[in-house]
Amino acid sequence: MLSADLVSGRKQIMFLDDTRFPLVFAREEGQAPASILAELEGLLNRQTPFVLITDHAPDDHRTETAEERREKALFFKRTKDRFKKYCRAMIVIEGKKPASAAVRLAAATASKAFGFSVLFETDERRAAARGMLVLLEARAGT
Repeated sequence: MLSADLVSGRKQIMFLDDTRFPLVFAREEGQAPASILAELEGLLNRQTPFVLITDHAPDDHRTETAEERREKALFFKRTKDRFKKYCRAMIVIEGKKPASAAVRLAAATASKAFGFSVLFETDERRAAARGMLVLLEARAGT
């Protein structure tokens, strides 16, 4: 979900774009000022509800090393309670091709493990609109 990917023979680094906070986009373009885990830590330290939006499939971890998986697992174990408290949902932009059953199963597993919904939308505009709706509903207590 938040891993590095091989693109054209080089590692593409994922970073957080928070310019539209409380909508936070996990992107794979540009330069990350810090590691994705450090960026997530900073996001959680804001102590403000947010929605994470990504076009990176929740089951896409092909290029992660065992050490990267271990580091990420420890990070999420350490921050699980804060994710439950502040992350209202993760929305995966699936594009024109709907997510496979395997991706949806991975999303359901992640949802249970992290305590927030994993939703799917077709494009960034719809994902942003749905993210704002999720935040409004959470604020209203529905």
